[in-house]
Amino acid sequence: MENIAEKTFAELKEDISTYVELRLELLKLNTYERVAKTMAVFSYGIVLILLAFFTILFLFLALGFFLGELLGSIALGFVLVVGMYLLLFGIIIFFKKKITSKVMNEIIIAMMSKDEKDNEETADPAGHIDGRTTPGA
Repeated sequence: MENIAEKTFAELKEDISTYVELRLELLKLNTYERVAKTMAVFSYGIVLILLAFFTILFLFLALGFFLGELLGSIALGFVLVVGMYLLLFGIIIFFKKKITSKVMNEIIIAMMSKDEKDNEETADPAGHIDGRTTPGA
């Protein structure tokens, strides 16, 4: 009788240690996936920012030459463009909190979107998630 109990506890201990190892591996893989997704969103944002930067740069260069011809002085045209840049810079500084909170929210959404997909996949049509009834279902 004692031998059966020891064998059962040994199997239980082995099953628990295997379970813990698998959960740690799953946590590690989920972390890798979130970091990769965040880096992908970050890289995409960098590319868009660079493209926007060069687009704005060339538009302002063209505007500087256009205003310079219109006003008869290329230097005056570029002074006006510098004024527009300073105005844009001031607007960005004024809305710093809104811009940073928007960026942080987008990063959080990108990192948490995996969790929402998992919850949607485990929900059944009756509104149950993992055996629990969701509010409003």
